[in-house]
Amino acid sequence: MFASIVVVAALGLTACSAPSAPTAASTSTAKPAKPSKPIQLTILDGGGDLKGGGQAAIDAFVKANPDLVSSVSYQTAAATDVAGKLLAQSSGGAVTTSLVLGGPDVLGSLQKQKLLTTQLPAYASSLPDFTKIQDAGRSNFQKASNGQGILINYDQNGPFIDYQSPVTSSDAPNTPQALLAWAKANPGKFSYAQPANSGSGRAFIETLPYILGDSDPSEPVHGWTKTWAYLKDLGKYVTSYPSSSSLLAQQFGGGQLQVIPTVISHDISFRKAGTYPAGTGITLFKNQNWITDGHYSMIPAGVSPETLYVDLKLESYMVGEEAQKQRLSTGVLTTANKNVTTDNSGDEVKAFVEQWGRPDFYPEALKTGKVRVPLTPDALQNAFTIWQQNIGSSVGQ
Repeated sequence: MFASIVVVAALGLTACSAPSAPTAASTSTAKPAKPSKPIQLTILDGGGDLKGGGQAAIDAFVKANPDLVSSVSYQTAAATDVAGKLLAQSSGGAVTTSLVLGGPDVLGSLQKQKLLTTQLPAYASSLPDFTKIQDAGRSNFQKASNGQGILINYDQNGPFIDYQSPVTSSDAPNTPQALLAWAKANPGKFSYAQPANSGSGRAFIETLPYILGDSDPSEPVHGWTKTWAYLKDLGKYVTSYPSSSSLLAQQFGGGQLQVIPTVISHDISFRKAGTYPAGTGITLFKNQNWITDGHYSMIPAGVSPETLYVDLKLESYMVGEEAQKQRLSTGVLTTANKNVTTDNSGDEVKAFVEQWGRPDFYPEALKTGKVRVPLTPDALQNAFTIWQQNIGSSVGQ
């Protein structure tokens, strides 16, 4: 029964399984022009980057460049809503958003609608030399954007398991099979957030093809047979899939859920905020596969030459050492700039890591298992569609 459902979903996705060729607008090489007077920027955040050090970096750039920027308007939106906002502006002939921040999900949805400017290699001379600030993992994440995003945040993210009483370290599930058995014995006490709106939910479904031994972990339409079957079975004991990581955290913190998959940034930031219980336990999967995560800065197609000029300057600042250091006290342990680490970013960062960064766990945990690149933006959109059609729409069945 389930196999046939996947086939139907796959057939429905055939028409959009490959990225469409960018339009002339998205590949234009308009020459950036320094504004004759300061301009206003509108920054749209679809991935939580403003709270993750992004706004502090932008504010610092604005303060240092009064000749370029007069003011900044900050906007936020769910990842699933970003493309609609930009499409409405593009269709109306007036692109008012200057810069978009978000993860591969946001990037993928904007690429499908051909709403982004291709920055690389066209504007490489206006951006940093990425070979000096990116290692192989960061470079692979950068390349996944096809030149339409600049990597501004990078994390060996997860997933792993957070748990709370009455679950203990001795009975916390650390394999998919053990998790399924635990969920069956404790219906309604396990869940994960909807992958399209959650970094932890996305990491959870992306790691399963590696752990379960699926035929092609990079191809959710045809290569995730075991994963989709497993998630279908697991869903029998899930009463709801929270619509965001924040809602998942609130349900976990309130005791409604006892076991959840999570990622480094959530484990740190939600404990710091007091949302997670102070004694939250943590365990890796026995066959740990880390799905790297990252966020991009993206320039909408159709911005003015003056906005383009300022955007490129701002992006260059955002990947610089000072801006990247600010991210290390917000819930991540790595940055988009390989030269910026928790060890060389000052006493404030070291104190933060000592208090919230589980120094008795993460340093060794990050050396464990295998590090995997996430799905391409296009494949990720396909995974979201299949998940919603076959898993999310039949909760508890």
